[in-house]
Amino acid sequence: MSNILITGSGKGLGKAMRDELEKQGHNILGYDINDGNDVTKAKISGSINIDVLINNAGVNLIDWLENFTEDMWDKVMDVNAKGIYMMSRACLPSLIKNRGTILNIVSNAAHMPMTCSLAYNASKGAAHIMTLQMARELTRKHGITVFGIAPNKLSGTGMSKSIDEQVVKTRGWANDYARQYQLDGLLTGEETPPQRLAEFIAYLLQSKEHHKYLTGCILPYGA
Repeated sequence: MSNILITGSGKGLGKAMRDELEKQGHNILGYDINDGNDVTKAKISGSINIDVLINNAGVNLIDWLENFTEDMWDKVMDVNAKGIYMMSRACLPSLIKNRGTILNIVSNAAHMPMTCSLAYNASKGAAHIMTLQMARELTRKHGITVFGIAPNKLSGTGMSKSIDEQVVKTRGWANDYARQYQLDGLLTGEETPPQRLAEFIAYLLQSKEHHKYLTGCILPYGA
């Protein structure tokens, strides 16, 4: 079994992954802001042995461009983009030693503009290209697998709530109508339960053989 570090492991998809991977016998190292950890500072002890890093932490702040402050921009970009860089750098010695894996949770927002989410979309675009670039730099040189998963709208998460707020704010619709509008745009007609995605990720991380050929790929999940 693997030693897996998950950022943003305290709630939503992060918690679902933690619970599922622990159930399968993996040793999970949570790295969450609620535990006093900050992905933009990425303090990882050299004694910690890491096989897999899952960069999952993410935030979204919503407003029109004319109201969007530099501090708001920095907060979103710091967590969603800089956090991937900082955590990956901090874990790199262990990942090189173990020929490990980096999984970045990105988003279809990387290529689907959403009103009032300029920083979020930009940060996910950065996360997308960073995943491809890291694979190019780390796979052949160090044997590290780097891939991403881009979920559609997940149910019951803080990020999902922020998307709901965004639709209401930008269109002036009632909450129920806004929610149904989004569901109608999904091929399945329903949001993805975080647990289902966590189970899929746990399957991929059973062993290196299950995912090593995904290096340099971004997998969409949910439509």
